[in-house]
Amino acid sequence: MNENLYGLFDDVFVTEFSITGDDYKKIIDLGEYGKFETYSLFPGVILAFIDINLKNHEEIYVEEKISSRLLEINHCLDGRYAYSVGDDKIIYFGMGDLCISIYELTKTYSDFPLGFYNGLEIFIDVDVANGYVKQYIPDFDLIEFYEDLEKSQGYVLLRSNDRIDHIIGELYNVDNRIKLSYYKLKCLELLLFFSITKFTVHENISLTPQQVKIVDSVKNELISDLESKITIDEIASKHGISKTTLKNCFKKVYGKPIFRWRKEYKLEYACKLIEQESYTLSEISKMVGYSSPSKFTQAFKDYVGCTPSEYKK
Repeated sequence: MNENLYGLFDDVFVTEFSITGDDYKKIIDLGEYGKFETYSLFPGVILAFIDINLKNHEEIYVEEKISSRLLEINHCLDGRYAYSVGDDKIIYFGMGDLCISIYELTKTYSDFPLGFYNGLEIFIDVDVANGYVKQYIPDFDLIEFYEDLEKSQGYVLLRSNDRIDHIIGELYNVDNRIKLSYYKLKCLELLLFFSITKFTVHENISLTPQQVKIVDSVKNELISDLESKITIDEIASKHGISKTTLKNCFKKVYGKPIFRWRKEYKLEYACKLIEQESYTLSEISKMVGYSSPSKFTQAFKDYVGCTPSEYKK
């Protein structure tokens, strides 16, 4: 079932991949980049659990135009993901967020700022699926929903909330004996939720390509010399941007305030240095910008849950 949808992967993937499985469950193996675990729920509807590790989407796929009118529903479990909306805006979403989008209007740019992404995606060919969905939700028209979205801005972004978690969160841990039936029910529940929800146009959640470029430059500066002390005033002045705009843009891309992100990056890097067993803890504390081993130890313990010495064991 849904061989037409699976055929779309041939159009967009540039890396080698394999597809194994049966009519209802298939694994799309991307090798070192991860995998998609997919389920055919209805004609025209595929559910995919995504587990990938990459920085640049061009490592695995290119954004090609496709013939199908494809609706995508993305839910982020962990990591962050971004794509373009229109010609000059980019949206980022992260843990717990749900994004509904039209493939043709949003797939001209992709980014994985944390280098990994875990979540699920529901692919819907609206022209194929509409009649089947109407059997269960007679008052909901997928084609009409698609066309309304197309006329507005091409996407709807719902930030993490209890209602989304109730509908989507339960999909990640399901007994193998009931998976397919349960996935079908939850997909219909989600579409039923859409049928009674009034979506609003979003303001101030997107970034321009220039803002994304500045954030990327700032991130590279923050990690190029972990021993240096950098202030937001210095960074903002260097890039000709206000402090408030810089802080807001950075958080939209990485999901965290600038210096919280940098602190956690330092401690993650410290973990890698400890695992290499090439440096003393005193050397590592200096390499990641701490003025004393004791301050490093306390920060490490607060973040990792154990001391550097315990982690080393």
